[in-house]
Amino acid sequence: MNMEEINISIARLEDLEEILRLQKHAFRTEAEAHGNYDIEPLKQTYESILSDFDTCVFLKAVYKGEIIGSVKYKALDDRVWLGKLIVNTSHRGRGLGKRLLAEVERNNPGAKKFQLFTAASSLHNIRLYESVGYRVCREYEDETQGGFLMVEMEKYVTSSFSAYSI
Repeated sequence: MNMEEINISIARLEDLEEILRLQKHAFRTEAEAHGNYDIEPLKQTYESILSDFDTCVFLKAVYKGEIIGSVKYKALDDRVWLGKLIVNTSHRGRGLGKRLLAEVERNNPGAKKFQLFTAASSLHNIRLYESVGYRVCREYEDETQGGFLMVEMEKYVTSSFSAYSI
């Protein structure tokens, strides 16, 4: 797979079912790694993702007609909240997560801060986010995630666009 063959664009309403299926597939590996299947991404319903679609922008990464990655975000004043960065398990480790994060930044050139959350024990996720400038700012126990210890991560941007190599 050549990264140039992957098209990243804003998802449409008709993409949500496929994104939800991908999300449940992708987060299954997180649940297995932590021995906890009581996490929101696995329990999310179509109605709930539809509600998210009303308030967030979803990006999709498409390869040969199939959605293989996604991320959602919401611009709030001068900051952007990101959620559910997902990559199909068979396409991980090739830089697609970084490309999706970079696209969120490109779509929000006025943002001064980007913010996301991940499980504190998801060291591969934390390393990915740190590799593009995010830093852990706090840890907390999230009862909505089955008691997972979570970390909040932030990235501050000092210029109008923060590019990084992917």
